[in-house]
Amino acid sequence: MIEWTRPHGKVQIVTPLHLNESVPRKECGNLFNELSMHYTIQMASQISGLSQHVIRIWERRYAALVPDRTCTNRRLYCQDDVERLTLLRRLTEAGHRIRNIAKLPTDELRQLEVPSQPTVTTTNGEAIVTEGLDTPEQFIEGCLAAAAAYEADLLRRLLNRARLQLGQRGLLHRVICPLIQKVGESWQQGLLRPGQEHVATGVIREILSSPVPGSQVAENAPELVVATPAGEIHEMGALLVAASARDLGWRVTYLGASLPIEEISACACARKATAVALSVVYPEGCQVIEEKLRRLRTLLPGTMAMMVGGRAAASYRMKLADENILWAGCLHELDRDLLKIGRGN
Repeated sequence: MIEWTRPHGKVQIVTPLHLNESVPRKECGNLFNELSMHYTIQMASQISGLSQHVIRIWERRYAALVPDRTCTNRRLYCQDDVERLTLLRRLTEAGHRIRNIAKLPTDELRQLEVPSQPTVTTTNGEAIVTEGLDTPEQFIEGCLAAAAAYEADLLRRLLNRARLQLGQRGLLHRVICPLIQKVGESWQQGLLRPGQEHVATGVIREILSSPVPGSQVAENAPELVVATPAGEIHEMGALLVAASARDLGWRVTYLGASLPIEEISACACARKATAVALSVVYPEGCQVIEEKLRRLRTLLPGTMAMMVGGRAAASYRMKLADENILWAGCLHELDRDLLKIGRGN
């Protein structure tokens, strides 16, 4: 129940906010419609994708917006406020600094969000900007062309633009995952030189390692330790795991590639982590790797989840079926397990 103060008294109106407090007076034609379009900071956070902490900081430090207040000083956000927060999130994810865009009118923020999209092709080894990119497949083609032209900066811009257009989850699942696979296949088939492959993986590693601008981790967030076992030098899968977990609200301690099992266990126990995730790409069905996985499960507390994924993971699943291990065949399965574990934390 909400009381809206009017010149001749207070009117009680039931709204979706379910708040039993007074809302400041506004001049409006349709009182019920205006009230029903307001959101609490919790709802604004869920819709915009920003944490409540970031919203408050942007309001106080950068004057990004001024929400309405109830008589008990709780924030209320209208539809325009929520759109503005969403635009600011997308633009900061694309690389804009919040201090530079916080006070811009919303119309200008919309214009910043939709510049012409580059399509990249190569002519004589050079990357050329032509027309718009709309789909994940077009972004992937553009990224491959940029790598083939040794254009690291252009590849970086394309991936940041894909994040802006598709969101962080779309970038990880629909662009970077298939891009990594295509880069590997192109190198194996001789379509990309080793140097070109290194340009691609270097930029992808940089994107995956960098937190999304404006993102925050809650103090009580579950923690995930991510690594690959000793001898496993392929870390791209582990970086994907770390980036996806961060996006789902986990605190991540990334240990990198080829680390002894005892060191992974020592870190996880010292951090009192909720879970440990390993990426295993090569070799498949190796007894040494099998024993390492079994050994890690023994060293970790029984209450600490252990997750294994990567191209070679399936080859160990049957032999370790009796162990308390979660197996992820793809990034979607990993996300499912992370969400399940996170809810139980």
